[in-house]
Amino acid sequence: MIVGYLCEHLDTMGQGNSRIQQTDCQYNDQFLIIGNPTEKVEFDTTQSHLVSFAIDYQSHEKCKPLGSSVMNDAKLVSNTFVQIGVVTEDNTTIHVASQNPMDCTFEGMKRCFIHAAESVEADGMFVFHFCGHGMQFGDNEWGLVPSDFDYSCSTLITAGILNDWLKKASCQAKHVLFALDCCHAGGIGDALTIIQPLHRSLFVVSACTANESSYIVGTLGHSMFSYFLADAARKQTSDPQKLPLYNIMRECRTCCMALSSLLVKYEAPGRVSSCQIDPKITFTEVAQADNDDETDGVPESGRFEYVTKHFDYEAPKLTLHAETKRWLKSIVESIAILRDRDLLKDKVLNTAVCSIMMSIASYELAFQRDKVSHPNIFIVAFLHTASLFDFPDVDVTINHFKHGWGYYDYVLQQNTAIVDDVSYKALLNTILKVNNDRS
Repeated sequence: MIVGYLCEHLDTMGQGNSRIQQTDCQYNDQFLIIGNPTEKVEFDTTQSHLVSFAIDYQSHEKCKPLGSSVMNDAKLVSNTFVQIGVVTEDNTTIHVASQNPMDCTFEGMKRCFIHAAESVEADGMFVFHFCGHGMQFGDNEWGLVPSDFDYSCSTLITAGILNDWLKKASCQAKHVLFALDCCHAGGIGDALTIIQPLHRSLFVVSACTANESSYIVGTLGHSMFSYFLADAARKQTSDPQKLPLYNIMRECRTCCMALSSLLVKYEAPGRVSSCQIDPKITFTEVAQADNDDETDGVPESGRFEYVTKHFDYEAPKLTLHAETKRWLKSIVESIAILRDRDLLKDKVLNTAVCSIMMSIASYELAFQRDKVSHPNIFIVAFLHTASLFDFPDVDVTINHFKHGWGYYDYVLQQNTAIVDDVSYKALLNTILKVNNDRS
C-alpha cells in the first residue's frame, strides 16, 4: 500500500509471476464475480451482517504499520453500506488492530468472522471487509495478514481458510460478499474460484490482481480502492436491499484507473515506473527521446496562456522534456473521466494535482535531471498541471500550488545526490516568495 509521500508501494513481501487458472467464474480485470451473474443482488437488510477488519498494526517487526488510513477505510465502507441499505448499524462490526488487538490476531479474526457469519439469516447478506497487508507465500499461495502474522503459512489467512471459516459458521446467508483491500487481493479471489466455494452465491471484489499492490493515498486519507468503492456504492445504489454490484465495481475500477494513471515514480535515468492500477499494466519503461523531438507545445487540454495570467507569472524559457509532455497528453482522458463524475474537487482534486506534480518531477529527473531543480521548471510544471484542469467548474488555487510543491520536493529530496544544490535552494526561495506574496 502507499504510505508516506502520496502513495508508495506496500512491502510486497515477495512477488510471484504465476497466475492460477480460473474455472467457472466471471473475471473482469480487477474484480471477481463468482456465481450466477445478476443485474442486482437482492437481500433483506435486517437479516444481514457486516464485519470489517482494519489491520493497522502488526506485532512482527518486519511488517510495516499502515497507520490510520486502514481504519478510515473500514469506517468509510462500513458506514456507506449502512447508508445505502446493505446492513443496519446494529449489525455492523469494525475491528481495529490498534484498538482491539485480541480481535485482529489469526484466532481473533477467526472467532469474529464465524460469529458474524453465524448471525446472518437465510435472506440476508454476509459482508467481510478486510483492510491491511496481503502477501504471496511461495508460487501459488496468497493470503491476508492478521496482526500476529509471523511469516509462516500457519498464520496466513488463505482462501482455503476463509472457506473453512464459512463452513464452520454454517453460514445461511443468501449471498456472501468479500471486499479485500490489500496487496495481492486478486490471488485470493482466484483461489476461491478453484476451491469451488461452499457458499452458493459468493462475490469477491479485490483492490488489485494477484501480483499487484493496493494503494493508500495520503491526500485522500484512504486507499484508492476503498474510497472509490464507497463513492460508487453511494452513487449507483438507488433501491435499498438491491445492490448493483457490477455497476459499482465497473465505476470503482474506472475511477481507480483514472486517478492512479496520474502517478509515476522515478526509477533511474531514462526510466520511470507506472503506478496505474490495471492488471494489464504493472510496469512501464519510457525510452529516452531525442532532443530534436522536443517542442514548446503544451497539453492538448486547457489554455496554457490563461493559466499563466491567472497565476501572474510570465512563462519562462525553460521547457519540460518531450517525454513529460507526451505523458501529460496521455492523461487527458483520465482527467476527463474524473471530471465527468464530478470528482475533481476537494480531496480528489488535491490528490490529482499532487500526483501529477510528483510524476512530472519523476519524468524530469529521469530525462533532464540537470534542470529538474531549476525554479522555472517547477513553475512551468505547475502551470502545465493547472492547464489540464482549466474548466469552469474546477478551481485550481494557490493552495494546490503549495501542496504540489510538497510532493515535487519529495522526489527531489529522495534523489539529492543528482540534484544541483544551488538551483534547489533558488527553487526553495521562489516557492517561499510566491507563498509570501499570496498570503
